Amino acid sequence: MSQYTIKPRHYHPRYWPLWALFAVGWAVAQLPFSLQLRVGRALGKLAQAVSKSRRHTTRRNIEVCFPGLTPEQHSQMVNDSFAELGIGFIEIGLAYWGSKKKVDSLCHISGLENLEAVQQQGNGAIIIAAHMTSLELCLRMFSERVTCAAMYKPAHNELFEIYSHLKRAQYTKPIPNKTMRPYLQWLRKGGAAFYLPDQHYGDVNSVFAPFFGIDTMTIAKTPEFIRLTKAKVLPVVFGREADGYHIQLQPAIDYPSGDVVTDATTLNQLVEHNILKYPSQYLWQHRRFKTRPPGMPSIY
Repeated sequence: MSQYTIKPRHYHPRYWPLWALFAVGWAVAQLPFSLQLRVGRALGKLAQAVSKSRRHTTRRNIEVCFPGLTPEQHSQMVNDSFAELGIGFIEIGLAYWGSKKKVDSLCHISGLENLEAVQQQGNGAIIIAAHMTSLELCLRMFSERVTCAAMYKPAHNELFEIYSHLKRAQYTKPIPNKTMRPYLQWLRKGGAAFYLPDQHYGDVNSVFAPFFGIDTMTIAKTPEFIRLTKAKVLPVVFGREADGYHIQLQPAIDYPSGDVVTDATTLNQLVEHNILKYPSQYLWQHRRFKTRPPGMPSIY
């Protein structure tokens, strides 16, 4: 039996609040999209009101990444960011429970010929993506058109981990980030896989590289993954616009260069490019700069 199986014990009363949350998520996913956005913005305002630490992290991230904005513009971007965070919760529900008709009507995807060109040459594709709030929904939209794998951080709650894995498995190939072998095997066989380098993965196998001009701990293992799999690197830019979600897969880039800091910087620049197109839709609530170079003060 697979470890990703809902078992009788998962119906114990201690899991009932989570089942209730799933039920609410399903119900919201059935609403008209305009109403879903309104619900999401309300959730974002609530999150902003109750989480002092997230408000502080978000503001500091925005202040250091956009030093040219005025304090009023910083405040507006913080507000917009929390609104997008709330919509992001709704977008996860739409990815899990939204009908194919509704999801397809919101999808605008381009550049798949760039992936086809790489795979026709027998190579896999590492698709560099940013932690935008619409990530889960755009992953579904992409993966329903191209068989694609995606690494993710497992949830601590057993039922949530099993349930979310099963939902993701309906439209992608989910791989926990602690098990790299299946991910590398998939790439070696010529598969496509999302890869998100823009979170803190620890000091080991990481280097400091500029991200919005700030020396930031950045994963440095990507060139090794390419050496092991012969995969090509393709950036993707995605976000929500007035008519739905736009996903633009770009041509393969010349990567790696052979210099570890240069290669880490390139990944950060690809993420920056997506953020600058949809600045409020990035996950600014994450403490991206929590590790600083020796002697440098904490940003937070």
